[in-house]
Amino acid sequence: MPGPNGFQRSSLRIQPCGCLLVLTRSLDRIVQCSANAEYFLQVPAETLLDQSPEGVFGARVLARIRRELAEDDVLSGPVSIRKENKGRQIRLQVNAFRSGAWVVVEIEPLTGLGTRRMTGTVNRWLGKLANARNPDDLMNILVDGVRDLVRFDRVVVAHFDEQGHGVFLAESKRKGVSPLRGQRFSASAYPLAKRSKMTRHQVRSIPDLEAGLVPVLVSGGMTKEQLAAVDASGTVLRAPSRRQTAYLNYFQAQALLSIAIVGPSGLWGLVTCTSQKPVPLAPTLRDAARTLVLMATQRLFLLKSRMEAQFLQRVHKSRDFLAADITVGLSPARMLEKYAPDWLGLFRASGMAYANSGDIAALGEVPPAASLDQLVSRLNAEQQGRSPWVSASLKEEPLARGLELGAACGLLAVPLPGERVTSWFMVFRGEHGRGIYWEGRPEVDILTSAPGEEETFRKAFGSWLEATEGSSESWKRVERLAAVDLAEDMALLASISEITRLNELLKTERAALAQANEQLSHAASHDSLTGLWNRYRTEYELDRELAKARRHGLPFSVLLLDVDHFKNINDSWGHAAGDEVLREVARKAADVLRQEDHLGRWGGEEFVILATGAGRGDGVALAERVRQAVAEVAVPGVETVITASIGVATWRPEDKRKSIIQRADRAMYAAKKGGRNRVETDEGL
Repeated sequence: MPGPNGFQRSSLRIQPCGCLLVLTRSLDRIVQCSANAEYFLQVPAETLLDQSPEGVFGARVLARIRRELAEDDVLSGPVSIRKENKGRQIRLQVNAFRSGAWVVVEIEPLTGLGTRRMTGTVNRWLGKLANARNPDDLMNILVDGVRDLVRFDRVVVAHFDEQGHGVFLAESKRKGVSPLRGQRFSASAYPLAKRSKMTRHQVRSIPDLEAGLVPVLVSGGMTKEQLAAVDASGTVLRAPSRRQTAYLNYFQAQALLSIAIVGPSGLWGLVTCTSQKPVPLAPTLRDAARTLVLMATQRLFLLKSRMEAQFLQRVHKSRDFLAADITVGLSPARMLEKYAPDWLGLFRASGMAYANSGDIAALGEVPPAASLDQLVSRLNAEQQGRSPWVSASLKEEPLARGLELGAACGLLAVPLPGERVTSWFMVFRGEHGRGIYWEGRPEVDILTSAPGEEETFRKAFGSWLEATEGSSESWKRVERLAAVDLAEDMALLASISEITRLNELLKTERAALAQANEQLSHAASHDSLTGLWNRYRTEYELDRELAKARRHGLPFSVLLLDVDHFKNINDSWGHAAGDEVLREVARKAADVLRQEDHLGRWGGEEFVILATGAGRGDGVALAERVRQAVAEVAVPGVETVITASIGVATWRPEDKRKSIIQRADRAMYAAKKGGRNRVETDEGL
């Protein structure tokens, strides 16, 4: 709508804690300006419109903004300017980002906070975060540290699961504020579109909900189309949305600061600060709080990776015991009977079943035999490729329509390797409980969820109970990997059982028996997806290499390769595309090996290379060739660069299989921590 002097007013409104400018892409003209600009810049908004921004920022600062925005869509960090107000100098913080054909600039006042004291406080909390030994402690340190900085009444960390349901994991609050730790809420409280927006605009600040909003004036030369193309949703000054207003009313609060915790797969959680009274928050404090959240995010995913590795080690430990059973010909059904009680605890499962060619062995709470038989038939008809079939809402799946499932609400079904998919390893889960646990540490609950004291929180908890009724806990990635490993053991036992059966039934048909033995022997020692050595064959050859090294003093190296961000590939393009990526990685890596080197699949997205006769230098050189070869992998439809992190461990005289593998694993995780797509060695480990 046209205003005085021919200027228009935008529908955009901002909070009064700063002022907003919108510049042309070339940064030569101000086309929008918040009405409160005179308070901060000492120049009326009407005067600033259609003028050069150099008069606001000065030539040096404007040149820096122009230089940085030529390389990226946002400034690398805020800049500061000084203005004179009634005879005294005031400092202002300037942030800018590109929005289509425009540049949005936000300007906020900087207050004297005692930079040295604040820096010391931030560093003290950063040190505590860096030393956190588990995610529970990390989250508690984070909320205490953020609250120490911003001085809000309450600081909470909310975590979102795969379905978008949330829970408050940690809380720091002033005395008299009702507790929220353990409170659950359904995905409807934060819809997918809202969670996606949080990954892009990670900081939201509302110092005073009741402060009047400031209109934004628009140059008379802007068309309606140009005005509509300006997206200022990324500014921290934007007016509170209806959802945010309702959220603050829900908490009976007047001020809010929220900072997203973003992981490799998107929004993991949210740090939310609320206060019953307005909290004027200097941008330096807000940035300091975000620094703590970023540090905690890095530490969180490092700790989660360690816990996942420890979980897999526990599964692999049980697999080591299986080796003796395999040699004596223990059947898959007997193996399930012997080991399933431990596996049920590891997977937080209610039951397990093994199905092979019409024979089904089960333990724990599983659907009736007729339903299991139908499930297997439908899995065989539906399954494409050899990826696990996963559901946390089994009763809602077409696969289970019309079947009696009993207490089973979730299913992780893994096809056993073989020429045809007819055998399945199935893990069942009961209904979603109130316990909360970290993936990779399933036997330890963080806490038991419960509703808050007030009626609004009890209603939110009830909504979560209603939304999760009939569903189970989501299946974590590490659990899927472990189930695949166990399914390989099942397949090996099934192969050996088949060999025994054929030897008994086909004594007179030696030609057929020889062919079957050859196929089954190959299946017992090779990975069905890539055709490489499997874990058992790799371990066998590694033991031989260790014996040869001890006997003759010949060096060798072990390279442990892990495909970077492989979970994202499966999540974004499907497990069939993920399988093709693994096949291509195996092919590319094999192409650059020496004649005396051997390549095997260790499990999941991990591969092992035995580099015979290679000392540390030769091992690193080989690892670099392999890393570069993997970077050339291209799979149609997968629109991302494929890279790998490689750990190199070189033989030491005291080495056993476990010790050299552990050093290669630690070196590989060092490569992950160092930025991925790199090679690290066990030197110093």
